[in-house]
Amino acid sequence: MDELDLPPDRANLFEVIDADGSGTLHITELVQGLLKIRGEIKKSDAVAALLATKAVQSMVAEIKELYEKNLDVLRSTLQTELSYIRRMNSRAPASAFRVANL
Repeated sequence: MDELDLPPDRANLFEVIDADGSGTLHITELVQGLLKIRGEIKKSDAVAALLATKAVQSMVAEIKELYEKNLDVLRSTLQTELSYIRRMNSRAPASAFRVANL
């Protein structure tokens, strides 16, 4: 590993290289990971990681916003349907089937 110019801190090397978090390393992950961590850390490496993290944060925020909008629409639809069922239930004759506890 010294001849490959890998960093001396190798205790967490597996977690760093396991890009998909599967707990296993495919040969492509191993080769690509080892090639990327060779040599000294450059400022551009840190900036690239920061920009990638910000991009992921932005995507998560967009997904959250979409989820919240869809949840609001679902709640509104369910409330409308529940109101309709209650109205129909209250109009039904006593001998007809009534939806309980609505």
